[in-house]
Amino acid sequence: MPEINCNRIGIVAVNHTGYVEAMLRCIEDGNIAVPLRSDNDHDRISAASVTKIITPTFDGDWMTRKFTPQEIDAVALISFTSGTEGNPKGVILTHKNLTEVVTRLNSVMRLDNSIREYIGVPVYHSFGFGRCRAVAKVGGQFFIPSNGFNPSEIGTMLRNGGINSISAVPSLWRLLLVNKDLIGSYGKRVRWIEIGSQYMSRQEKEELRNLFPEARIVQHYGLTEASRTTLLEIHQAEGDALESVGQALGSVNIKLTEAGRISIRGEHVAQAYLIDGKEVNLQDEEGWFLTNDLGSLENGYLYYKGRADDVINCGGIKVYPETLETKVYASIGYSNGIAICRKTDPMRGDGFLVAVTSEVQIDKQQLRTLVLQAIQDMGVNAGNAITIIDVDSLPKTATGKIQRKQLAEWYMREFPQEDRQIDSLDEPASDNSPIQAIFCRTLKVNQIQIEDTFISLGGDSLSYVQISMELERYLGYLPKKWEQVPLNDLGKLAPQKRISTIIEMNTLLRALAISGVVVNQSGLLFIEGGALLLLLIAGLNFSRFQGCSLIKGQLHSIAPLLRHILIPYLTLAIAYQAFKQNFDPLVLLLLGNFQLPEIQTSNSIFFVWFIANLCQTIILFSLPFTVPNIRSFAGTSPWKFGLIYLVIGVVTHLLGPYIWDTSYLYDQVPHMLFWLFTLGWCIHFAKSKVEKVITTLIVIIITSAFIGFDVLRSWWVLIGAILLIWLPYVSIPSIIKSPIQMISAASYYIYLTVLIFVHLATRVAGIRYPFVTAVIVLLGGVLTWGAVQSLPQFLQKLKQFQIQI
Repeated sequence: MPEINCNRIGIVAVNHTGYVEAMLRCIEDGNIAVPLRSDNDHDRISAASVTKIITPTFDGDWMTRKFTPQEIDAVALISFTSGTEGNPKGVILTHKNLTEVVTRLNSVMRLDNSIREYIGVPVYHSFGFGRCRAVAKVGGQFFIPSNGFNPSEIGTMLRNGGINSISAVPSLWRLLLVNKDLIGSYGKRVRWIEIGSQYMSRQEKEELRNLFPEARIVQHYGLTEASRTTLLEIHQAEGDALESVGQALGSVNIKLTEAGRISIRGEHVAQAYLIDGKEVNLQDEEGWFLTNDLGSLENGYLYYKGRADDVINCGGIKVYPETLETKVYASIGYSNGIAICRKTDPMRGDGFLVAVTSEVQIDKQQLRTLVLQAIQDMGVNAGNAITIIDVDSLPKTATGKIQRKQLAEWYMREFPQEDRQIDSLDEPASDNSPIQAIFCRTLKVNQIQIEDTFISLGGDSLSYVQISMELERYLGYLPKKWEQVPLNDLGKLAPQKRISTIIEMNTLLRALAISGVVVNQSGLLFIEGGALLLLLIAGLNFSRFQGCSLIKGQLHSIAPLLRHILIPYLTLAIAYQAFKQNFDPLVLLLLGNFQLPEIQTSNSIFFVWFIANLCQTIILFSLPFTVPNIRSFAGTSPWKFGLIYLVIGVVTHLLGPYIWDTSYLYDQVPHMLFWLFTLGWCIHFAKSKVEKVITTLIVIIITSAFIGFDVLRSWWVLIGAILLIWLPYVSIPSIIKSPIQMISAASYYIYLTVLIFVHLATRVAGIRYPFVTAVIVLLGGVLTWGAVQSLPQFLQKLKQFQIQI
């Protein structure tokens, strides 16, 4: 790397025009500029072999200066960066590096010599000094505020016509957005804006665009090593592109590693680091610079996901602290004073440590609720993984970036007892209330907060009925929408004894449908069709517990549901096939419903078609949610979206036989039954009276067309769907509620084991009474379910017993 001149001049970094003049003159003279923290910054002076030190003198707030960058490979600047973890290293930048950045930036922003910019970031940082060079290249003027970024000062200067351009990082823009009244209609006077390299949400960018409607607004992503790598023209971007940090332009190239880390190549990328006085190449053989930043690429746009070493992995779901902080700031009306980082969580791997300074005046309980809402929006239900602490100040780098690792390490030192490893299956704390104990025992957690809810603790449709039963047993009744009620409020409810009680129609119908399957298989009565109602109810519960997450693009939300379905299914299938020494890969690969029914029955001990079809349908139903436009429409009107899905299901049912006649499989395949699962979605999201009437008419028309009213199967679907639409709750005698709830909760295990217990009752025990067989099947399924639920506690007690021995 050639040098025009061996003079390396140290320039003491101060935020005023004197520093900018000293830097530009040094570069113009062919010397190498080395910003210093002070005139006795021995580490940097020694590392960069500085031969001369300049302490700039203040020369006013405004600066007008022409600067012509050079396109040569000689070193122009050695800029030391502490990074986010405080390890200083020099970044060696050439004249060509600096020139490429300004040329590309000015081309996009279309600067001219009329620009009068308020530079709201320190000019001794890469972003601020880049703004000075960009403005100076076109012969414009820039203002460096003596006391730092000040929204009031900006408002005054706009009213006076003093500025027409502003540059600042997202945290400062948030401060300005909170104080929009200081700008008012004078925002129209701004012609240019550049936003620094931090995450900023689409909503914030849209607010900024509305506040400054005439401005060319550009956001960049970059580092000192590769300044302005991507550029986003916010003034003309639309939709999801506003969530991104822009595109690579000119000579710039970006790519992602398998781990999602961003790699950069281009003429703007520095050639080497200066570490301990030695040059270390930062590019690989192909010229790529591998950053420690995470991102994703969609249609050429880069979406910044945060630092790789800052990611919070909570229960397998990755959360980016900067994104989470932005959501919280938007809720509380502050722009500073909070930092979120990971902490050890024995149940989920990582939890959320929220550090709050005194400048944020908000009730801790309210803050916890807002953080919980934010992480739920990001696909995490983990209210008891949030810890809020007060701190005097937040550890930051010289550029204002939060040092999350340092904050997390400090927390572990100061509060070591908070992160002790404990078994998630330990007995709940003895001071828990009866209702808290129910939640702990059923959801297998041992740390809960009084503001937690069933949903925030990760509840799903399979544990919903079980907790409903226990709540009912304790309270004597079931509070409506209890799954949304904080534990603190549930704990205040007084137990009551009632002769009659309320039960969800969903729960009652699931119990009746699975009982219909049992009665049919035991030979007691021929009432075929219960499985179809179960499939419709599955669609309704899927929309209830996973629908909102899918609309937000969180496809991982279906993983726990599939695990709960597949683990017992595969356990039974593998055990049976091993016993018979007759392995059927189609059954194990969830393709058994594409076999002839007689082969399914001979190769298995349960109804393969239903489980395989259910899993296939869940996956097919979820895949379109990977498309942002589909998610956006679904979020606007879930019910109308469901109608479109229903139309697709109707079309595949009608046209499917012309392409592939699956009547020999009894049409127990996804494209023939997709309409039934989707109907459950429409029923759940039909909220208004008009929507319910239309959904009812659709149920009647489709059921009569596809099944016909002359068979019992249609009445299961027809009556069940109408009851779910119009009668979500029903009153029944209290004495029969627990058995109904138990059968409903155990419905999946009853379905899995129905053929096993029919065989045991009729073939092994020789029972010839269908009623007795039906009772045995129901009891057997319920007991199997109960044993599976109790297995973790049993294993834990066994483990403790062995330890004692």
